[in-house]
Amino acid sequence: MSTLCILCVLFMLHAGRNEKNHLGTSMIGNLRMRLTCACASLALAATMGAAMATASPSGPGGNPVKNAAKGEPYVMPRSEVRRMRSDAGGDYLIYIAWPQEPPPPGGYPILYLLDGTESFAIAAEYENRLGSYSGMAPGIVVGIGYPDASRRTFDYTPAVPDGVDTAPAKGPTGGGDAFLDFLANKVIPSVEAGHPVDTNRRALAGYSLGGLLTLQALFKHPDLFRTYVASSPSIWYGDAQVLKLLPGFSARLNGMQARWRLFLSAGQYEQSPAPGMERDPSWLAIADLSLRAKMIDKARDLAERLKSTPLHVEFRLVPGETHATGDWPALRDAVQRAFADQP
Repeated sequence: MSTLCILCVLFMLHAGRNEKNHLGTSMIGNLRMRLTCACASLALAATMGAAMATASPSGPGGNPVKNAAKGEPYVMPRSEVRRMRSDAGGDYLIYIAWPQEPPPPGGYPILYLLDGTESFAIAAEYENRLGSYSGMAPGIVVGIGYPDASRRTFDYTPAVPDGVDTAPAKGPTGGGDAFLDFLANKVIPSVEAGHPVDTNRRALAGYSLGGLLTLQALFKHPDLFRTYVASSPSIWYGDAQVLKLLPGFSARLNGMQARWRLFLSAGQYEQSPAPGMERDPSWLAIADLSLRAKMIDKARDLAERLKSTPLHVEFRLVPGETHATGDWPALRDAVQRAFADQP
């Protein structure tokens, strides 16, 4: 498949994800639909052209060319995929990539990524191939994904009392505790049994509902990780249910001998229209929800609230990003913070 075709297909897959983006997806929906149709046409044309060339490659004068070169599948070096099942019966794919360099005396830093099916390959290649150019130490990247349809709406949300509104989440919700048990009791022991890891440099990162799960992990299991990267976290979910975990949190940290870091972020246009979009139907369709969710305000307020705890807390407003476009900057931030040469 040509590079153009691959890019088009990737664009369509990204535009078609409907589980992650409770906010911002429809803001640019009409534009993406038009671009998707154009990409689909280009991808089809490129695919048909490649298929025709493969079926009957010809040389000058239309004569068939024998032994035409064929491409090879791309394989990421020093990586593997494991299939695991949780005690709750869910199947997962655990993606692992490790560096070529030998581990330091204390072991490698390690980053666990939620939404691993989408985020793992980008993060792993960025760290393993470009990390040294960005001042990052060699480290291990782990992505937690699914062999079939994503169950993130269930896995990444806390249980809420009856009657509490969880809209616009669709489908089953409230599986956050079971997912964290799976992560703590199965994923981490399995991965780290085969690799030398510095547990003081273990990080967790997630975006949107993944950011919500990251906060739930920090408040309920602060000993699991030392660095937490919660990007555009859906704090609004279930009447801000995750904030109910805060009472007593600071006292728990005071009783533990460790140093924690929390990085919170939100996109500049998560609760207001991007320039020129003020009257666009795609923005108007989600304007009320965006204003009520207050993605920026809630993340910034939480950062201020946590500064009195034994946490190093940082909040960043990401310029130019909406909720639908901020996942790549968030992934870059997670990798850089997890593998900073001087943590």
